[in-house]
Amino acid sequence: MKLFGFRVIISDSEVLLAAVLEGWIMFQIGDYVVYGIHGVCRVIGMEKQLVNRKRAMYMVLQPLAQSESRFYLPAENPTALAKLKTVLSKDELQELLTSDLIHQDDWIADENRRKQYYRELIGSGDRVSLLRMVSNLYRYKNTQLAAGRKFHLSDDNFLRDAEKLLSSEISLVMNLSLEEARNYLRQQLNYI
Repeated sequence: MKLFGFRVIISDSEVLLAAVLEGWIMFQIGDYVVYGIHGVCRVIGMEKQLVNRKRAMYMVLQPLAQSESRFYLPAENPTALAKLKTVLSKDELQELLTSDLIHQDDWIADENRRKQYYRELIGSGDRVSLLRMVSNLYRYKNTQLAAGRKFHLSDDNFLRDAEKLLSSEISLVMNLSLEEARNYLRQQLNYI
């Protein structure tokens, strides 16, 4: 099999190599990764699958939130593999949560533009931008409620989706329940 022009041998010794656009990342069976909008998943193996009359290798992921589900990522598809991110360490998570980058106020007043941007952002898995989005939504929600106005349903849905994605990783990294992780996120972003 070739990934980005390199020959990769995937053995049964539970070592998986995945090429990601930023460089080479090694995953082992049992490792946790963050996979796009699906949040934290566990690498459970590599399988050959016959798709469109072609045999190809697929990395098999099991989402933590839905242990009965499986995702099959084509091992030779750089676009699919680019959505994989390693799980942050505790130190990396703390550094990210206290970063000034996530507290920048970049509210998008136009609702349609905001919806489009948030839709793309949720799928990107960009943690800094997701945290900034959540921080902005918390701020906006507080402002709206303090003024006696309603918080838009679409904004509330984006907030819930982003919290869910971020909380799944926080839960794993900090060894917290999902509810505790969500509360931790809110506390770190000064929402509580």
